[in-house]
Amino acid sequence: MGLSAAGMASGLDIAGMTQQLVAAERKPKADRITTQQKQVNVSLSAYGQVKSSVSAMQSMLEKFGKDEAFNGQKATSDNSDYLSIKATAKAKSGVYNINIQQMAQSHKLMGEELFSADPEASLGSGEMVIKVGDKSMTLNIGEDNDDLSSVVDAINNADDNPGVTATLINTGEEGGSKIVFSTTETGEKNTIEIDTSAMTGQLASLAYNADMPAAERKVDQMQAAQDAKIMIDNFTTVSSSNNTFEDVIEGVTLDLKKLTGTSGSENPETDDIDVKSVKITIESDEKSTKDSLKSFVDSYNSLMGTIDKLTGFDADKDPDDPNRAGALNGDSLTRSVTTQMRNLLNEPIEINGKLYQMSDFGISIQRDGTLELEEDSDKLDDIISENFAVIGQFFAKEDSGFLAKADKLLDSFTDKTDGSLSVKEETLKERQKSLDDDMTDLNKRMVAYEDRTYKQFLAMDEAIGQMNNQLSSMMSLMMSFD
Repeated sequence: MGLSAAGMASGLDIAGMTQQLVAAERKPKADRITTQQKQVNVSLSAYGQVKSSVSAMQSMLEKFGKDEAFNGQKATSDNSDYLSIKATAKAKSGVYNINIQQMAQSHKLMGEELFSADPEASLGSGEMVIKVGDKSMTLNIGEDNDDLSSVVDAINNADDNPGVTATLINTGEEGGSKIVFSTTETGEKNTIEIDTSAMTGQLASLAYNADMPAAERKVDQMQAAQDAKIMIDNFTTVSSSNNTFEDVIEGVTLDLKKLTGTSGSENPETDDIDVKSVKITIESDEKSTKDSLKSFVDSYNSLMGTIDKLTGFDADKDPDDPNRAGALNGDSLTRSVTTQMRNLLNEPIEINGKLYQMSDFGISIQRDGTLELEEDSDKLDDIISENFAVIGQFFAKEDSGFLAKADKLLDSFTDKTDGSLSVKEETLKERQKSLDDDMTDLNKRMVAYEDRTYKQFLAMDEAIGQMNNQLSSMMSLMMSFD
């Protein structure tokens, strides 16, 4: 409350006395809450840093798993204009020559007749059945959708469209446009058939299937449906419905770009192409493994550095120095992160009946708990080359590899629901809110205390005024007797 000048009867500074009493009453309680708030805020920030560092390492390990960082295969094409290549960890080292004999194509048809673009022009009615491969749809054309634009929209927007697109080509001829049908997918199986036997009008001319006599067709095939074909090492021919070949060579994906050349085929289009084949090479990606080992060591040491800073104690600093001890000095939860990670690093993993540890791959654990990677680059290269397959299994083996074990361990700290660091953060946030509520309650109590104290001083001032008045009256009365 706002205090006015009072104490006119007693001469006392009632407002000042009230404020001093309130301040004396409030200070120890407010100081206690403020101190606790600061402690909670510091702890919350420190745990946030630990959790962030743990999460960063966990994200890196998850990325390692997705990228096959420790057992990747490097695949190269000597002419990526014709063929590009990707390889997974399943790929085996080898060299192959690829002849691209045929590119996959979609099926394209064009109606011979010209169709008027006049929205008032009726092109026919009835059922049109369009089939692509083993899928089909039936369109019902009536008075409300028998103009050219509506027919094309009905084909393209049908919910059960089997994979065909209708477009219009203006040939420049007087009378309108021609309709072109094309499949959305390539391959021999994706051929178009159009049944208009139940239709009337000009739309009936769009009937097409491969078995129709040429004389009866009024639809031309612009492009045949076609599979892609390649020959591997001039020996094995394989095909694909599209221009991507997956696992024809185990773990390898080939993406065709254009035809390679031929020799003596009497086809000038391919005989004149200088590139007759594309050489692909698949080999162990040892450089990627080396880089990944370095990243792993750096990330782990960064995590340990963060934890060491927050839990450390510097006895050389003055006892009153607030930086003498880290915010989490002596914290058992944070120590648990380092202890369990060190135990995991020392845990051997069985590969093909033999036990391996980090030290087998040039990674040693130092006395301070950090990791060190073999500094001699040539020695590290030799270690990776000699143990490439084993390194991949050590880190990436499903369920029992280091990445899987580390992810499970780190998740026990960072999981949003029951991770121990997450739970600790939530507990501190609840404590933070509770202290904020305590400060709010204290402020409310102090307002009431101030109001009550001020009123008590006013009552005292009024009583003193009455006493002074009575005393003055008595003195006047006594003086009147003289």
